[in-house]
This record gives sequence, C-alpha cells and structure tokens, in this order.
Amino acid sequence: MQEINSVLYDSISKAQNKGEPVARYIKAIIGQVCVSKINMFTGKPEEIILSGVPGEADIEDITVTLWTEMENEYFRRANKILLSGGYIAPYSEEIIEEVSVNEVDDEVLRDALEKPFFSIKALMDKFTSPVPIMRILRMAKEMNKSVGTITAIEKRLSALQAVDEPESQRIIEV
Repeated sequence: MQEINSVLYDSISKAQNKGEPVARYIKAIIGQVCVSKINMFTGKPEEIILSGVPGEADIEDITVTLWTEMENEYFRRANKILLSGGYIAPYSEEIIEEVSVNEVDDEVLRDALEKPFFSIKALMDKFTSPVPIMRILRMAKEMNKSVGTITAIEKRLSALQAVDEPESQRIIEV
C-alpha cells in the first residue's frame, strides 16, 4: 500500500512541476458543495467542501485541481450527480467527453447573455436542472440585462424548480 501511495505522490508531483493540471472544476452555485477526490498523500478518497460565492471567493476555496488522469477519472465518477446537475462545472475550456447539458462554463453563459435574447433562450431550453439557470440569472442581474430578459430567465427557473420539487411539496390548484 505504501508503494502505491508513493507512486501516486510521485506522479502528482511530476505533473505539478510541469505546471499543467489535467482538469480543474469550480463550484457553480452559491451554497456549499461537498466533493470526493483522491488524497495525494494517502491515495484514499476524501471529501472536501467547496464554499464561497463564485466571483467573490478566493479561487482555491471554490475549485478542485486534478493533476493526473487517474484523479480526474475518479473525480468524474464519484461526483457524477454533482456534474450532471450543474452544481460543479469544468473550470477550464478543455473539452471533456460525456459532458452533461447542465455542465456549462461561465464564459459560455456570458457569451449567450451578450447576444440577442433568443440565443440565451435556446441555451436555457437545453438545461434540465435549475442550477445553471440560477447562474444565468445571477449573471444577467450583474450585467444589468433588461427586465424582460430577467423575467424570462426567472420564468424558466420557476418551471425547472417545479419539476425538481417532490410531489408532496407541490401546490395543486383546484
């Protein structure tokens, strides 16, 4: 076991010396997110909590940097629900296979917000989780978008949140 840990540590150290991580992920929501990754010293899985508001917090508090393909593969498998739900997203512009529709980079969202409304509407229609819509809404408010745009984003967010609510919490009109 000690030999495996030293091999893992050596491979991560070499990658860090080169300065190019394999992947980096960022917390995409306001709340805290608990992710699972491999500890480079022990070689065992560990959970870490990413906290802080994206755009305001220290980048190290809201990101996870992975230095080897093995770490990246483990991270993607262990945090599949968080990735597909849009709670964490790839931080770099690197193209990753098996990307969920809810995994979207902030740059893609900003670009869509800078274009005519129909481009953001088309993007919002692809999402299956309310999390990326909340990110779009936050960015739209920061960019001082029109009331009509913000209202349309809030309407789409409301529709997706209604789908996510359990049956027992929905209000049924008679």
